[in-house]
Amino acid sequence: MPSMKARPSTLALALGLMIATAARAAGGFGSPVVVTGLDTGEPGIDVAPDGTIYVNAPAGLLSNLPGSPSFVFRSDDGGAPWTLTPPGGRANLPGGGDSDLSVDPGTGTLYMTDLWLGSATVSRSTDGGASWLANPLQGVVIQDRQWVAAAGGGNVYHATHQIPLGLVVSKSAAPANGLVFPVSTVAATPVDQTGCVCPPGNLLAEPGPDILGSGDRVGLIYATSSGGIKFARSTNGALTFTNVAISAASSADTTLAFPVVASAGNGSLHAVWLEVFGTASSRVRYARSADWGASWTAPATLVSAGTSVYPWVAAGGSKVSVTLYHADAGGTPDTVAEGSQWFEAYLESTDGGATFAPLAVIDSVPVKSGPICTQGVGCSADRELLDFQCVTLDGAGRANAVWTRSIDGVSDTEIRFARQ
Repeated sequence: MPSMKARPSTLALALGLMIATAARAAGGFGSPVVVTGLDTGEPGIDVAPDGTIYVNAPAGLLSNLPGSPSFVFRSDDGGAPWTLTPPGGRANLPGGGDSDLSVDPGTGTLYMTDLWLGSATVSRSTDGGASWLANPLQGVVIQDRQWVAAAGGGNVYHATHQIPLGLVVSKSAAPANGLVFPVSTVAATPVDQTGCVCPPGNLLAEPGPDILGSGDRVGLIYATSSGGIKFARSTNGALTFTNVAISAASSADTTLAFPVVASAGNGSLHAVWLEVFGTASSRVRYARSADWGASWTAPATLVSAGTSVYPWVAAGGSKVSVTLYHADAGGTPDTVAEGSQWFEAYLESTDGGATFAPLAVIDSVPVKSGPICTQGVGCSADRELLDFQCVTLDGAGRANAVWTRSIDGVSDTEIRFARQ
């Protein structure tokens, strides 16, 4: 018997509509659409060179045996409708945990990683997700929160948290690009993380001057146990890494949400992260780099009013787009009052991060009410949104946002999408 889906109150809708009007003026987003009603979360989003939009989301760790492939949806017309692509060669392979997708910037080839803890199933599609070649053993064993990034030219990079080594980045090149990752390097040790045994934020990769990828720029952002944020950067195709502080140690907890970094091109990087102070307050912070992560501006606070969680950033040229979940309530994500309503919110800069427009809500429909648990597997409830939402820029410079909405406050969810 299908479950009854909760509906927001008239007051909530009225408030949301008022905020949404301001959001359209500030961010110019169209009406949100539902990507899928499957009970999933943590949607990632990528736009191919031909404008095709892809959204990936986990199916549930080893949710089916022998195969538990995570989901990949595609839209060929700007975000409506959406089609669930077939799993192809991934169908009978393990996965369903953390998933990530990357699109080759030149060819549009899709590369995917799908966690099953012992390792991750890695796969490649050259026909827009209609079929896949896959390998259930990425190479690094005993994995947690992995990411994939395509630099172009068949060079693909894979990052994961591996205990006890730390944060490991592996490289794959033609002809087995994206299917075999024979070279692995520790990008950051637990010492670099000041003792934090925790997963990294996202991975970046950009092409170097030669097709072999020996000069590819590869970067990984991560939090430390001492309230800081760091960036592991490589300019030699992930053979060696240098760790640079983005934000110094502080009294904040920076480990409750993934820090995220985006490239705007020409060496310009933009980073966002969440800082939580006990049970009292949270804020979203931002810094930028003009030399591909070798140095960073002093951190600036983007959002301090209310409560925020899971910020994400995308960038291109002089535009920087940030999305996050936001509640007009005091406390922290884990401690806001039960009646507090969360919305998908947006703010952007059009001058390279020097200034940002005010925060505005994208969707008048709340994504959730009450606390959002940020304790990962330690959560006993309130984790149906999982651990992030996402935004990317398309070829026209428009922000494309994707997020999770909780319907019943327990496990019934849907993925929603909106584009500027």
